[in-house]
Amino acid sequence: MQAKNLEIFNEMPFFFWVKDEEGRYIWVNRAISQMAKEDIIGKTDHELPWADNADALRAVDKQVLETGKPSFLHEYVDKPSKATLSVCKFVGEFDGKRCAFGVSFIIE
Repeated sequence: MQAKNLEIFNEMPFFFWVKDEEGRYIWVNRAISQMAKEDIIGKTDHELPWADNADALRAVDKQVLETGKPSFLHEYVDKPSKATLSVCKFVGEFDGKRCAFGVSFIIE
């Protein structure tokens, strides 16, 4: 998959992202960028407003990459505002690299 294949997700009212195996965001849709209120590309969760929740977010990314199995769960972030997210994470290929993909929406 390439970035041009993901452009439709910029029109969607949910969060969609791609992280490399080191946990850096390499593609995000407009909704998650607007929620973060900053540029996300090239950063890890530890460098973003939800840094307090980064270890838990990263643990699931690693699990998905290690097992190759999708994960369906609730994740929590405290900033920029408290939110419970319904999340699906899965492994895919992006620009020739194995990556963790994610899609989520706020449920609380």
